[in-house]
Amino acid sequence: MSLLKQLLISVTVAILAILTGTLAFSIGAAREYLDGQLQSESDNAAASLALSLSQPANQDPVTRELLMTALFDGGQFKLIRLVSTRGETLFERMRPDRAPTSGHVRLHAPRWFEELLPLREPRVQRAISDGWTQVGQLTLEVEDGYAREALWRSSVRMATLVLAAGAAWALFVVLLLRWFRRLLQREIEAQVLAIDSGRAAPPDAEADDRPMVAELMPVVRAIAATRERVQATAMEQMARIESLELEVNCDPVTKLPNRKYFINELRRALSGADAAVAHGHVMLMRQRDLLAINAHMTRAGADAWLSTVSQQMGLVLQEHAADGVQLARLNGSDFVVLMPALAGPQAMSLVQRIREVLLSMRVTLAGGEWCRWSFALTDYSPSSSVTGVLSRLDFGLMRAESSGQADVEYVAYGDDEVVSNTAGETQWRQMLDAALADAGALSLAVQPVTLHGRGGTYQRHESSLALRTPAGETLMGSLILPVAVRLGLSAEFDLRAVALGLGWLAQQPEAALVIRISLPSVARDDFLPRLRALLQGPLSTAQLQGLCLELDAHGLIAYPQEVAEFCSAMALAGVGVGLRRLDQQPMALSQLHTLALRYVKLTGDFCEQALQSPGALHLLQAMVQTAQALGIDVVVMDSVDADTARMLHAQSALTVSS
Repeated sequence: MSLLKQLLISVTVAILAILTGTLAFSIGAAREYLDGQLQSESDNAAASLALSLSQPANQDPVTRELLMTALFDGGQFKLIRLVSTRGETLFERMRPDRAPTSGHVRLHAPRWFEELLPLREPRVQRAISDGWTQVGQLTLEVEDGYAREALWRSSVRMATLVLAAGAAWALFVVLLLRWFRRLLQREIEAQVLAIDSGRAAPPDAEADDRPMVAELMPVVRAIAATRERVQATAMEQMARIESLELEVNCDPVTKLPNRKYFINELRRALSGADAAVAHGHVMLMRQRDLLAINAHMTRAGADAWLSTVSQQMGLVLQEHAADGVQLARLNGSDFVVLMPALAGPQAMSLVQRIREVLLSMRVTLAGGEWCRWSFALTDYSPSSSVTGVLSRLDFGLMRAESSGQADVEYVAYGDDEVVSNTAGETQWRQMLDAALADAGALSLAVQPVTLHGRGGTYQRHESSLALRTPAGETLMGSLILPVAVRLGLSAEFDLRAVALGLGWLAQQPEAALVIRISLPSVARDDFLPRLRALLQGPLSTAQLQGLCLELDAHGLIAYPQEVAEFCSAMALAGVGVGLRRLDQQPMALSQLHTLALRYVKLTGDFCEQALQSPGALHLLQAMVQTAQALGIDVVVMDSVDADTARMLHAQSALTVSS
């Protein structure tokens, strides 16, 4: 029950009690007054009649009867009786109850009213004497009908007045409460709403701002005080919420957005809601030696270095990118850049600038070598998915880590090889372990290659591992070897490739076969002994000389001691060693004289650039001359134009035609 209803009921009960008491006391007073009047009238009438009947002239029975009859006929008495001293009734006149009177219609009181409020019977007795002798006793009773009617009419009028007053009071209370409720609601609602808007004026500011009812002033003051406390609390809560949002969405070290925030931004970009960012690129950068950096530097120093790296990347994005480019930190070693609405050339320009900044900020590790970064880049469209984008970036990083280069590995959306890379790391491990356990799951894909040089044409074969899945799908080595490197299985697959290559050479004794070896495998301590044991098979020396194991030139920078030991061991076994992508590692040129190499490879783009750049031409000549002086063949991969081919033949370099 509401407070207003309780107040109305309590006030109504109080008013009813007051009016009922007033009515009861008023009726009681009227009843006592009428009783007294009837008794007084009876006494006076009886005394007068007794005195008249006691006169000597009125002792005659006829005269007494005439006097009493005349008095009774006046209608004011209900009973007149004269009884002798001997008990004989000398005269008696009695009017029945509710007897009609002539002249007008009387309003009789109801029976229940007479029973509820009875009047005392005004019966009076007087002695009648004749001189000193008593002749009888007179009994007189006044008619009380008029008194009852008067009491009834008075009670009806007072009850009507009381009810009318009560109804008027109840109506007034209802209207008052309604008005007060509207006023209270308006005043309180205005003050409460002002809590949120912060526009409530102080109660003592101006007269217009004060409540219409003075009793509401304490309430207004209380609400104003509450408003100040609520606003202070709200400001604290907002500050706390902002702090929590920063903690949830920001990396604590670099203050960059974290993985959760980036995934939401990438999902929003892929949703296609904004057509301007429906197409774009994503770049992923990984610090491969973060554990070694943490071991070499203090924790505070490593955090400060990461913070500086993130700040420098942020400056690059501000200088060279449009709005919407987002830099984030996915985890401890991974940074990512979302480049919405950037076309290919713009994205590649920004990517190269970021790469240059990161490489320039590398720190040295405990062994004196520089820390390494790996880069991956992919594009996206509205049909892409978050999982697909992250899978392509992860695959690109695996390829970058496998190659050992600091180049950006670009994985295009829709690449058939990448589409197959939808399994998680656990599924990859299960698949690769099953392939190693099944002798028929792995095979060697061999492709003949023709080399053209100034002295003639040469032919050899280059190979790559191929894995056949239980579903019948064939996965090439360019897909499975980066995953094997990530899972620490590269040595197993390289040894299996060498075993398959030896089997192929046994069937093709006059052929030359090239097998690529991963640098992470060379870096393992157990790889070289196992490779020596594998080469001590039934093949002849001539067949072993047809085998050539190819390494990446980056190994001379990353693993110089391991590569040198590998080349020496292969030379003792009669197996050739090749070095690819020498043009991308010119610093390795100073170490060629320490290695037993059969050939080095250059890329076609570098050779074509040498025709346009004197510096590149001098570098190419230095590489070719150094290799020739050491008895090492120079092989240019990829197809080149005629001018470049003539220049290379003039330098005694071999070019690949198919």
